[in-house]
Amino acid sequence: MAKILVIEDEPDQNKLIKLRLEARGYRVMSVGKAKEGIELAKKERPQLILMDMILPDMHGLDATIKLKQNTETRNIPIIALSAVGSPDFIKACSQEGIAAYIKKPYDPRELFRTIEKFVAVEEPEEKAKPRAESARNFEEEIHRIEKEFRARHFPGPKEKKPKAPDKDRKKIDDLIKTTLSDFKMPSKKTTQAIEEKVKRPVAKAAGPKVILIMDDDVAFGRAMTATLASRGYEVTVALDGISGLQHAFQKKPDLILLNLVLPPAGGGENVLANLRKAPETQFIPVFLMSSLFSPKKMEEKAKELGAQGFIAKPIEPEDLTYIIESIIGE
Repeated sequence: MAKILVIEDEPDQNKLIKLRLEARGYRVMSVGKAKEGIELAKKERPQLILMDMILPDMHGLDATIKLKQNTETRNIPIIALSAVGSPDFIKACSQEGIAAYIKKPYDPRELFRTIEKFVAVEEPEEKAKPRAESARNFEEEIHRIEKEFRARHFPGPKEKKPKAPDKDRKKIDDLIKTTLSDFKMPSKKTTQAIEEKVKRPVAKAAGPKVILIMDDDVAFGRAMTATLASRGYEVTVALDGISGLQHAFQKKPDLILLNLVLPPAGGGENVLANLRKAPETQFIPVFLMSSLFSPKKMEEKAKELGAQGFIAKPIEPEDLTYIIESIIGE
């Protein structure tokens, strides 16, 4: 019986994958942390590893590098599971020896077709009937878990609803506090003094507030543009650091949302460094975004690079819009 190791810290997702694989006759071992997974891989020598890229103790790419450096585990195929879909990140996965890449949210059929390229179930004919019966017994539980998981983490398109009352916004208010952490947003008076110092007009021409999104995730940019435009903002999306800087210097936006993982390599940090050097953009609020780092790491990065805050992705467009409105107004 083929052994598969699942390294995934989301309990429902972990359980869902395990149930589906066991229903197909695989033997499944699952853990929630990278270090546990590395040790189990050395001990059990599975035929395949499914590796979530965002883990609480180590990034999936770092765990992959450690597995590939070890003679006992270097030949085990690894399939990456990640919500990050940028070409640069997928290329990095391939360069570190990852055999296949599955973007979340994924179609289970796609996942299992990919798995079957690397491992197949080999068992006597007399076991086929019990395995089929076992699969049927699992199906109801699988559907329940999958439905609950998708409802919480990957909700489909929603009809526009009126803003939730304050009591329903406590979660987002807490998120804003976390996002801002102890960064100091300049007061209006301070901002005006700064603008005079760099010879910018204190008051911008009447019109919608401008938000610049620097992110190579096209789907995210499209979703945020539609949501923010419906609230009256003017939105510009740049897919790389160079065009992002050009837009920033030309438009002088009210807020910049900057993905740290931006092409070219190191693009996000380089972009922020250049924004802070230029008099025209050095005081524009910048919020870092990433799905690769934990909130704690994002907070450290934001402080280190001089950003005003951070956003941990994935985040629903409506929630991010609420944060933006709380920072720069409507």
